[in-house]
Amino acid sequence: MTDDLWDRWNKYKSADLYGVNDWGAGYYGIDDKGRLCIKTTIKNKTIRIPFTEIISGISERGMDLPVLLRVENFLDSRISRLNESFRAAITNQNYQNEYRGIYPIKVNQQEQVLREITRFGARYHHGLEAGSKAELIAALGVMEDKEACLICNGYKDQEFIDMALRANKAGYKVFLVLEMPSELDLVLERSKALGIQPLLGVRYKLSARAGGHWSESGGDRSLFGLTSTQIIQVVDILKSQEQLDCLNYCISIWGRRFRIFVISVRRSRKLPVSMRAWSMKVLLWGISIWGRVGR
Repeated sequence: MTDDLWDRWNKYKSADLYGVNDWGAGYYGIDDKGRLCIKTTIKNKTIRIPFTEIISGISERGMDLPVLLRVENFLDSRISRLNESFRAAITNQNYQNEYRGIYPIKVNQQEQVLREITRFGARYHHGLEAGSKAELIAALGVMEDKEACLICNGYKDQEFIDMALRANKAGYKVFLVLEMPSELDLVLERSKALGIQPLLGVRYKLSARAGGHWSESGGDRSLFGLTSTQIIQVVDILKSQEQLDCLNYCISIWGRRFRIFVISVRRSRKLPVSMRAWSMKVLLWGISIWGRVGR
């Protein structure tokens, strides 16, 4: 690069050339010396840490590249932004309930990540989602806030169900989400055997399908989820056993595209209204989102 070009170059041109402001989401930037930096907030003060200094520190410790950097402040920031955004929308729309976030453990099962999420999320009662026995064990090992929700999806055998029921007895809010009609019989059988009332949910199967990697988990041909007719059958069974108050969670699945989001919310919102008409107390209505929602 010629001296003349160096004189005309500045950090703004560097940021524009590499698109830092487009993908950095406020967590990355260019400092006055043109170095790529991590931006984080400590005690309400924004600081910038150049990657060159981080790499030098790693080398001084005798470690070789490449390495994976994990910045715990990012987790705190994202959890705060998510929950505060919902709080602002709830206030703006005069909504008469509250938002409870759930982190799916399958995204990253590492212990230090789960502990940071539960620690930072405690002030919002931010919970976890487990899709297997191993994930349920991991979730119970890090959750201390018993006001947070622990959602159990996926295949459920007797051991999985027993573990969830015993966690309920210990004071945790563990919801067993029915994804197939056949799961209800086993849950009720184990509930009766252990003498523990379950917290049940249903996964509502919507006709609308999302795009992307998990597109097969939605739509009429999805293997998981209950149709409106099957949910009515679940209600009838619980009514006959005088356990209708166990069913208090409804989850609807949709993906990233804005159009699918609108269709899914419009269709799925009818179910909690119907459940109220059946004299049911719907504690939670969940919507699963993956990725960045866009058009």
